[in-house]
Amino acid sequence: MARKPKLYQKLARMRGSVGTHFTLWLAADHVLQVEANMVTERYQRVFLRDVQGFFMRPSREAKWATIIGGVLVALFCVLALSFGGDGAAVCWAFAGLCSLILLYGLFFARNCHFYAVTAVQRAEWTNIARRGKARKLIARLDPLIRAAQQDVSGAP
Repeated sequence: MARKPKLYQKLARMRGSVGTHFTLWLAADHVLQVEANMVTERYQRVFLRDVQGFFMRPSREAKWATIIGGVLVALFCVLALSFGGDGAAVCWAFAGLCSLILLYGLFFARNCHFYAVTAVQRAEWTNIARRGKARKLIARLDPLIRAAQQDVSGAP
């Protein structure tokens, strides 16, 4: 028995907050964002032929997580060097825990908000939260958008 071809390909992994997550899917002629929580799902569709451009604006989450994590790590390292014995061990432990905040800010926190712009809407794709991921997504969608818009206009 032949398998049915998949209609959607996943573009981006899940991202979200407690109880809500977002996924981004690519179909032949559109991109679909699914926002799901424990009770409902909400769908937002952007047709490739309608995309006029992409808009990215910076987010402060990564900056502040990095600053706060760096300050706390530096503070606990200075305290650990000034204390001796058990006090130093406790300060080193806190410095290690605060380094997790620093690493989150550097590698995982949202550093941009990404939007697909059409003539009638500006759709934020919430799970595209890092600049590098946004660049890869644009590189993947650009030929598809150009092809969809050429088909509509009939221009060679």
